[in-house]
Amino acid sequence: MPAVPDTTQAHQKVGIHVPSVSRPTFFVEGEDRKSFLQGIMSQDIEKQEEGSLSYALFLNPKARIFFDAWCSIFPDRIGLHPSAGTREIFLAHLKKYLFFRTKARISDDTDNFRDIRIVGPETFTLLLPLLEPDPSGSSLRFLKSGGWALLHPSSFQLDLPVGPQADLLVPTAAYSALIHHLETAANELGGVFLDNAGYINYLTEKGIPLYPTELNEGHFPAEAGLDSVGVSYNKGCYVGQEPVTRLKFQGHLNRQLCGFLLADPTGDAVPPLTITSPEDGSEAGVLTRIAYSPVLKKTIGLGYLKKAYWEAGTELLLPNAQKLAVHSIPFV
Repeated sequence: MPAVPDTTQAHQKVGIHVPSVSRPTFFVEGEDRKSFLQGIMSQDIEKQEEGSLSYALFLNPKARIFFDAWCSIFPDRIGLHPSAGTREIFLAHLKKYLFFRTKARISDDTDNFRDIRIVGPETFTLLLPLLEPDPSGSSLRFLKSGGWALLHPSSFQLDLPVGPQADLLVPTAAYSALIHHLETAANELGGVFLDNAGYINYLTEKGIPLYPTELNEGHFPAEAGLDSVGVSYNKGCYVGQEPVTRLKFQGHLNRQLCGFLLADPTGDAVPPLTITSPEDGSEAGVLTRIAYSPVLKKTIGLGYLKKAYWEAGTELLLPNAQKLAVHSIPFV
């Protein structure tokens, strides 16, 4: 099945994406594995039960976003799965906090797995025959062929519904047989393989912020709408905890992740692009991502806006007087 950029079938049935660069896979073992991670991540890893999957952010001391990662809890280890392209820098970040007396070990298992992403309403229909039985209903599931499925929550940024999504971490030796099975099953369901552009289109249509376009050292978790899913306000100290808590209970957001409809093509312009007010030319925000929505048949985007401009329908400008309007997310 050839990979395509059209997301329509993925929204209606199921979409499969095989990224050119797999999501890194690290494991933290040892008796101090939870206490080690508890001090450097925003999620309360101590309260995560065996078999669970959680989303976490790794922050700098000013509570700006360094990395995001999915965390899988095994009986004797914790899996960390950060965004693609962060393998070396994420590992270096972890090791910076791994002190001599800490009883924890980090292993890099990235080369042992291939990464497959599955999205759309028929995600679990496609997945169930591949999974080992698990009456607990956990979000970390074992594949019959080896490896795991990470079942994402159906709501994400800003607590908005984004639908079923799953990451499969497949042992390299089992990859060929599994991808062949998925192709056959997806055809029967009326699904589609998404190429890189198609997968980004899909995530943009769902309004999902990504590293490094929306998730970077320029932004707090709350600005991306990720504090409800990725931040614990009840755990003890961790890197960035104080400003995150202060913003939650004493401050207010100056910027927030928003969606946009673009009225005109952007030409050769590449994000990030400054957004301005048509009334006085003052800076309103920044456009961080542009994609074409095959479902809407429109060019859409994501970015951050100052509070005065959040309302859906607000008309703004890009450089060269290109027009865009604020749109609620998800788009589809």
